[in-house]
Amino acid sequence: MSTKKKQKKELQNPNSKKGNIPTELTESTQIKWADYVMADDSDSNEINLGNFDLDTDELVTKASERIMEEKVVPGLGYIRTALSDLGYEIDNHIPFFFTSIVLVSERELAGFLYVNVDGFYSNCMEESELQMILSWNSIKDIELMEEDETSIRINVVLEEHKLTIYEPYSKNLLVLLSIYKNILKNVPKEKMGMNLIVFDMHENYLNWLNEKKY
Repeated sequence: MSTKKKQKKELQNPNSKKGNIPTELTESTQIKWADYVMADDSDSNEINLGNFDLDTDELVTKASERIMEEKVVPGLGYIRTALSDLGYEIDNHIPFFFTSIVLVSERELAGFLYVNVDGFYSNCMEESELQMILSWNSIKDIELMEEDETSIRINVVLEEHKLTIYEPYSKNLLVLLSIYKNILKNVPKEKMGMNLIVFDMHENYLNWLNEKKY
């Protein structure tokens, strides 16, 4: 097991049960992110969402560069399937970004981050529920605030305030920044899915990142 994956499995952070993240946060509880599996899900196999991360800097760089150069968006169909198998209610829009551990807001609410054409979703407010935390209509900009060898912090700029999202053990958020800056920033919402390449398996996505472009 890599150091990053071990750190993720050991992560415990305060989590909020109710409230709207940008404006109001309420009482917290301890969430253990040991195996990312819904406690009441008896039908699915063990699914470790951390296995779907781009867990090397090389893969993150390849994904960011490919998105920038080819103006394409990866459609992560297998993420939608995995979360549905774990019991989360998922809409019909295929996500184009996912990372398994982020800390949201100054309260550092722990959860995964799931982004599709409608906006940002997470289970950071309630472990067993996928909830929208930001819609694209409310987002004015996304800023890179801090990056070191193993982590990254961004600010999502809203009309009157900013929401901080911190990724402590990976730098997958660089891929989201590449998607935003090179494709989504100046594209109308109804055209966001035009350059989507859908992958039904994580292995297929990795193969696409590793294949020679020419």
